[in-house]
Amino acid sequence: MASIRFPFLRSAVILAKVALCSFNRKPQACATGAHTTVNHAHACGSRLNEQSLEQNPRLSGELQLDSMSEKLSVMICISILQESRRLALADMLNAGPQADLLEIRLDHFLKAPEIGEIIANQPKPLLMSCRRPQDGGYWKGSEEDRQSLLRQCIISKADYVEIELDVADQIRKFPPSRRVISYTNLTETPRDIAQIYEEAQKKSPDVIKLTTMARTPEEAWPLVSLVAKQTVPTVVAGLGKPGVMFIVLGKKLGAPWTHVALEKGMENFPGQATVRELETVYHYGAIDRSTRFIGVTGFSEADTLTVAMLNAALAQLELPARCLPLPMGGVGAFRKVMDAVRLASVVVDAPHRGQILEAVTHPEEAAKEAESADVIVKQDEQWHGYNTLWRAAISELESVMKSKSQTEKPLQGRVVMIVGTNAVGRSVAYGVKRRGGTPIFASRDPQAAQRTAQSFQCRYVQFEALYTTMHDVLIVCSDEKEKLKPGTSESGIHPGYLRPGMAVMDLSVMHQKSKLSRDAELRGCAVVSPRQVLLGQVDLEVRLITGKEVRRELLQESLVNTAGPEE
Repeated sequence: MASIRFPFLRSAVILAKVALCSFNRKPQACATGAHTTVNHAHACGSRLNEQSLEQNPRLSGELQLDSMSEKLSVMICISILQESRRLALADMLNAGPQADLLEIRLDHFLKAPEIGEIIANQPKPLLMSCRRPQDGGYWKGSEEDRQSLLRQCIISKADYVEIELDVADQIRKFPPSRRVISYTNLTETPRDIAQIYEEAQKKSPDVIKLTTMARTPEEAWPLVSLVAKQTVPTVVAGLGKPGVMFIVLGKKLGAPWTHVALEKGMENFPGQATVRELETVYHYGAIDRSTRFIGVTGFSEADTLTVAMLNAALAQLELPARCLPLPMGGVGAFRKVMDAVRLASVVVDAPHRGQILEAVTHPEEAAKEAESADVIVKQDEQWHGYNTLWRAAISELESVMKSKSQTEKPLQGRVVMIVGTNAVGRSVAYGVKRRGGTPIFASRDPQAAQRTAQSFQCRYVQFEALYTTMHDVLIVCSDEKEKLKPGTSESGIHPGYLRPGMAVMDLSVMHQKSKLSRDAELRGCAVVSPRQVLLGQVDLEVRLITGKEVRRELLQESLVNTAGPEE
């Protein structure tokens, strides 16, 4: 398979075996008795294209729903956050073509809004809200005036009017306007959220809306369970970046609408997804009740790019699956989430790649030696753990070094300084040793450096000693840093130490080149692009999860479309 970028056969065979298992529990039955090879995996993948995905065990993850597979009519709601009537009307026109529902945040207005004029000029149905400070709003008037404004919206026949649970009895229902009974908690998801939901059901709601902070599976799952069992149309809006999980799940579960921002800088709260990201990153329109989920933990820029590229690949392969961004939290609770959603595979973010091994029963050699798994797949009710980072990182590093030295084994006999002892550092150390290099760990935590070096039977030095320790390659794997001083990079490494001929790879920031990488380029170093490493990882993840492959150019297009061109 010419497109495979890593030349080490043993790793390719491992990946091929896993790829075959991705859609078939018995990979040997897919062949005629021949040994499993990468090309054989490709051949079996072609056969699987003809099979019914409904019988496919690898992506059979569904919540407890009926077997409906039609596209769901879930509205996209964009909030209008302007301070004046004129600007609000302009934003309504701009947002109208992209939205099914417009939320007018009356608490943002500096002067008393003209409700009749707003409703008369609506391009789409309107949700009128006027939030109090304790609910994340900006209302500065009296509570009596606020409730009077909401009553005016109802009398003026606004499509929806949001009313807080604790004042629901004070604002009567008046059709055709529909009442959205809301509960907001800006700090947590309370343990009694089910009781709060029951109380909201008693207030004759047309829709119930729950907005809470849900940072862990323990906090998030009660909300998901409520939506899955809803008897009243229910919207769950999670605060912060983890809230995107509810956007994706809400589409599958049939929420009446989902809240997004018109564009960056116009969010209801930090981290809220934009209407553009719904499609470019999450492929929202393709999600229905039959969609199966691949978990992706974490919400960093690199994790979001991973979601975008994986979704682009799944769409290209025409598979009924999309990515579900998830918070990790504790492994015990996360395992319950994996079982409840029936995830068949999970792509794990960097901070949790060591921790996830607690859920893995069959780690491959690289995952075991590096104590890090970045992809786990379920086969025969057992979780298998794999480390794609070392393959992608070493492949890119060798490619860059070959272009400078014209050597077939550029890492052979080279001394490689690895800054950081985290899962990323351990993964690349494993790869360096596999390719014949000599790793040395540098860290500001000498105890951690010593433990990690002992596990790899190599040296370690204090962070400051990296300047005086001879090495050919510098790989930065963590953001260990003291208070930055003028002239230092994000990693705390002074650029004057860099010299022509060195190879430099900074993996502390995966979605763009760091200042260290740019300084290294200016000083004539051979620099590895972290984006290319991320691309390589996703390429391998697609093969592991689906047993198929996509053009690398497709992943590149998705990456640039989401994050823009690399500087």
